[in-house]
Amino acid sequence: MNSQKPRVNKLGFKKLIAASAIISALSLVSACSTDTTAGNEPATQETTVSSLKVATWNIAWLGSHEYNKRDNDDYQQLAKYAKALDADVIALQEVENADYARKVFGDDYHYYFSTKDWVQRVGVAVRKSLNLEIKSAEYRALDVGRVRNGIDITLTQGDKSLRLLAVHLKSGCFDNPLDPESVAAMPASTDRELRRKDACQRLAKQRSPLESWIDARASENKPFIVLGDFNRRFSQDIAKQYPENQGLWQIIDDHDAEKLWSPTLTTESKCWGGYYKDYIDHIVFDPRAKQMYQADSFSQLVFDGEYSRELSNALSDHCPIAVELNW
Repeated sequence: MNSQKPRVNKLGFKKLIAASAIISALSLVSACSTDTTAGNEPATQETTVSSLKVATWNIAWLGSHEYNKRDNDDYQQLAKYAKALDADVIALQEVENADYARKVFGDDYHYYFSTKDWVQRVGVAVRKSLNLEIKSAEYRALDVGRVRNGIDITLTQGDKSLRLLAVHLKSGCFDNPLDPESVAAMPASTDRELRRKDACQRLAKQRSPLESWIDARASENKPFIVLGDFNRRFSQDIAKQYPENQGLWQIIDDHDAEKLWSPTLTTESKCWGGYYKDYIDHIVFDPRAKQMYQADSFSQLVFDGEYSRELSNALSDHCPIAVELNW
């Protein structure tokens, strides 16, 4: 994907995952790894917070994996962008753990990460100085086999509360129809075709647990946001007018029953000069959360320089996106 500001050198593109077993339960398990405690983070003192900047950033293989080794200059560049992003809450994808996140964002955040045994973990960083009460849980139902868990975070201060689900869905099925008949009819005569078909099968299976989480939150009548790397071009789901059984956007939006919205639906990505113009990173609001959205606050932090594999590996093939919320 894509973003705004400085660059460096190296080689990269996200590739597929390899991890744990199939888990069919749709329950939450409060077993997230964090740099402090593995569950709740209480507010320590009163503070006046009038707004929150919420972001999501896939930092492509940020960890110990040999696929993308970064040097000190690379981390300095990433830290420079993190400072420019200046977000209060950040959904992170493809980050191995809090130690690697801290190399980019520093010690000013609480970090919550999934516990799945794989370097491409999903996490959430929350600025410590906000003094929010934080409840975290790992949403393992999204792991339908060799894919990533989600992180479910509730932020509370006084009578104000916001629920967030950070996700990184299966890559490789960006705009194909997801109904069983269409997926079964996909060609599978080459390795590339087999990988794409497998990606669509897994993404199709992730629709149900994602929809279940959204439906449960909607029934609670409390504001929520789902954000992260969906690996899905929602603008194409909408442009192709997929029915609910074929599109990812359509099934989570329930034919507009949930009235979900994302600023990425009607705008094009400028990351890496618009190399990928359709967003696959999204910040999806329910109607109550949308009331918190500060008009025209959506932003994309774009890296400086022209696209190259070296530069996208040193930084990321995704640029961070962010919104401002009234709090």
